[in-house]
Amino acid sequence: MKLEGRVALITGGGTGIGAATARLFAEEGAAVCVTGRRKAPLEEVVASIEATGGRALAVSGDVAITEDCQRMVDQTTATYGKIDVLVNNAGTGPLMDAERTTDEIWDQIIGTNLSGAFRLIRAVLPGMVSRSAGSIVNVSSILGQSGMKKSAAYGASKAGLDQLTRVLAVEFADRGIRVNAVAPGWVDTPMTESVQAHAAMYERLKKKHPMDRFGAPEEVAQAILYLASDQASFTTGSVLMVDGGWSAA
Repeated sequence: MKLEGRVALITGGGTGIGAATARLFAEEGAAVCVTGRRKAPLEEVVASIEATGGRALAVSGDVAITEDCQRMVDQTTATYGKIDVLVNNAGTGPLMDAERTTDEIWDQIIGTNLSGAFRLIRAVLPGMVSRSAGSIVNVSSILGQSGMKKSAAYGASKAGLDQLTRVLAVEFADRGIRVNAVAPGWVDTPMTESVQAHAAMYERLKKKHPMDRFGAPEEVAQAILYLASDQASFTTGSVLMVDGGWSAA
């Protein structure tokens, strides 16, 4: 198993990519802590993992709040003794015209997608540095590298996350810590349900992927697993596109 004996903290772990990643990590031998703002989905993921003999913990909290981030790390460490892998998956991103994007909406998106990731990284670093080992995987987006209407705040947050990935990879490479990101295309998750409900928009976005479909959460989870595991031992500072060919078209 690729993650035997490892402990992973996965934000936004109650649904979509986060839930798929948590289940896959548990199958690969990791003890998993899933976090998110809603308790019920987290408990469902934990129950599904425990039902197959895995180890899992649910900690509710908001990555936009510094104290919540520290509590997530503290409870995971108290339960399992360490954190080997951090997956920054929590995200938000209502599509909105720039002129209608208020300060509150901008701050919410940046605060969750970019600042929240940094807060969690800052909180796990002391433990990883002390062991000279760790893997951090940030879940970015194709919209961090290509422009799309109505995505000013979301695109800026993901572009910032890509650069944060590169900077921290360089900063901590000599201390045994790898930092990478995956950049999914459009994926079939609760976050994209509103888009998929509009047939014309869904078809237009689907066709921008040369593979002519949205991705599945499990497909992105496999890429996250690769970056988190020792199979990617010489990989750091990378942003892996998992986008059905969007970025190549």
